[in-house]
Amino acid sequence: MISAADRAEALLQVVTESLPRAEHRPGQIRMARRVAQAIAAGERLVVQAGTGTGKTLGYLVPVIASGLTTVVATYTKALQDQLAEVDLPLLQKVLNDRHLADPFSWAVLKGRNNYLCRQRLHEIETRGEELELEDASRGVRNEVRKLVNWSAETDSGEMSEVPFPVSDSAWRSVSVGSDVCPGKLKCAFGDTCYTELARDAARAANVVVVNFSLYGLDLEAEREFLPEHDVVVFDEVHELEDVISDTASVMLAGGSAANVAEAVRKVLPSKKVANALATSGRDLDTALTDRKDQRLSNPLPTDLDIILRGMKEQALLLADALASVADETPELLRAKSATKRLSDALHESLSTDSNRVAFVTGGDHPRLVSAPLSVARVLAPVWLSQTAILTSATIPRSLPDRLGLAIDAETRLDVESPFDYETNALLYLADDLPDPDAPGRNRALHARIRQLVQYSDGSALVLFTSRKAMREAVDELRGALDDIAVLSQDDMGKKALLDAFKTDIRSCLFATRSFFQGVDVPGDALRLVILDKVPFPMRTDPLLEARRDLLGQSAFMQIDVPIAAATLAQAAGRLI
Repeated sequence: MISAADRAEALLQVVTESLPRAEHRPGQIRMARRVAQAIAAGERLVVQAGTGTGKTLGYLVPVIASGLTTVVATYTKALQDQLAEVDLPLLQKVLNDRHLADPFSWAVLKGRNNYLCRQRLHEIETRGEELELEDASRGVRNEVRKLVNWSAETDSGEMSEVPFPVSDSAWRSVSVGSDVCPGKLKCAFGDTCYTELARDAARAANVVVVNFSLYGLDLEAEREFLPEHDVVVFDEVHELEDVISDTASVMLAGGSAANVAEAVRKVLPSKKVANALATSGRDLDTALTDRKDQRLSNPLPTDLDIILRGMKEQALLLADALASVADETPELLRAKSATKRLSDALHESLSTDSNRVAFVTGGDHPRLVSAPLSVARVLAPVWLSQTAILTSATIPRSLPDRLGLAIDAETRLDVESPFDYETNALLYLADDLPDPDAPGRNRALHARIRQLVQYSDGSALVLFTSRKAMREAVDELRGALDDIAVLSQDDMGKKALLDAFKTDIRSCLFATRSFFQGVDVPGDALRLVILDKVPFPMRTDPLLEARRDLLGQSAFMQIDVPIAAATLAQAAGRLI
């Protein structure tokens, strides 16, 4: 009987030979064989696959060969699009006809607020002027009308398929989040709900593509959103810790209370408690504004504790009042759901769990955040119950341990990049520039960027660790590079910006961290990548600050250096 590894290698050969430029990639074969073995044995496997390995086919082929239901979770939309628009259609076309006993199917599943809500559409069509649209601008109203018309044509109701520009305000008017949706069984449109139809398609598929956020939310909701699956693949896993930390975090702001109060006022005759909750929300905003970007004590400071306990009592009173309303209208169901969500968030925020840290973030719109110090406990059910493949081009050695995953030499595979870096690439380290905080640093940095961009004759991606540093460089260098155009992240949307960069191959693009990964500019349009400095995480990040305190003297090497190294490698990888 053929082994799982041999089967995966044979199918991979079929796929690669079908490509216009068939390449023999030993690293990709090694990866496919080892992933197949891990799936067959029910293991947890970490695969660091260098740029150019072809890692998506390296795990998709053995996944499909296994016949097991698999969820592939990614960090960036760019990779999700590559899987859905390139890799999976290719594998379906090549393998389904003659090489698989049972043809495989796949689906993409997104969070609820990515789909139109039929209940909201119905309310807008029947009572549009009575809803929040009455406060909307004419432009938003027109967009909403176009979305209502489009809903009669679309099968998916998915935001990414809308064939015209849509503002966030307009989309919020026709969609709902999971926090206010009453669920399929309690909604009049549950049987035709776009989200539920997408979930049905996912339950019928062999391979389901999601992002890390949805996977994390599914864990928090005790596996409510995703279909049961035997295997999970985390691609771009170097970002998993931060995303799971976010989805396991609880956020509170004055606006949270105001939104609940507004929802409740629509269904309760007495406004007294709802008004009191809104007032408490304003008190919370004031208390948080005084503590911007601060890590908080455990238990919380007394004034915050008093405000939150008052809000919790008000939310419980509202929940009791809502429970006594007989007529279960959509507005009532949304008010109940929002009130429960607020009550749960208040309960979690008041917790004195030593595994959590509270801090204030959000700039001009401060939020109280309660986040886990470690995500190991959150991810433990995954490692206990499922085969898991963790992969990326760069995986810090300390990452599996931070995720709560025990890994040894047998369950970690390093696949080197097939690129000949020594022949095709050059690394330049500017060791003569002033220190980052020294006087004259910016002037010297801008002069060096100018020299390098002129040497390469443009075709440069210039990356910065802050938007302020990027804007200063753009102001200094735009118009100072002869006929080399300077494009800035502030100029236009990401897709349009990359299209402009690829079209004018002598241009240079100045951008920040969102361009460190998920950006693919092949050929001569990109010949130079510049980073303004090593991208260490902020020393003032409250969550990292708390994690550093736990680790003591080893914190810099265990937290800051691995994060900086992975970010640096991802940014440099835009060139290859």
